[in-house]
Amino acid sequence: MRTAVVIVGHGSRLRDTVGIYESIARVASERLGYEVRVGYMKHHRPNLVEAVEELIAEGYKRIVVVPLFIVPGLHVTEDIPILLGKKDGHVPEFGYSKVNPPEDVEILYADAIGADPRLAEVVADRVESAISGERGRCASC
Repeated sequence: MRTAVVIVGHGSRLRDTVGIYESIARVASERLGYEVRVGYMKHHRPNLVEAVEELIAEGYKRIVVVPLFIVPGLHVTEDIPILLGKKDGHVPEFGYSKVNPPEDVEILYADAIGADPRLAEVVADRVESAISGERGRCASC
């Protein structure tokens, strides 16, 4: 079955954040061997629904949606499942409606990033870099 992935990012008013999500998508695509796209909840395009619908239009029959969120807040537990048709509820007012996939398309909703122990390794790396002076200051500050 032709499979693709959509990484869901929150989006930000800061344009520079787009490159971060795209970099993660590239690395994930290389590792998985699947087409990986980014869909945003707010502020950027494509939005989540557009990203899913683009993949459907390109012939993908299984789409795995991965929320790139650490905390399972309202976007993860309510908004995204409703937009994907996985949960009943009021469609969030983000300026787009929910996806309406054909019957032959399977949409899977993966867990949020959560408290994955690998994140502690990233934190440790950042602390060590700050202490050693390699990146002593916040690069985005």
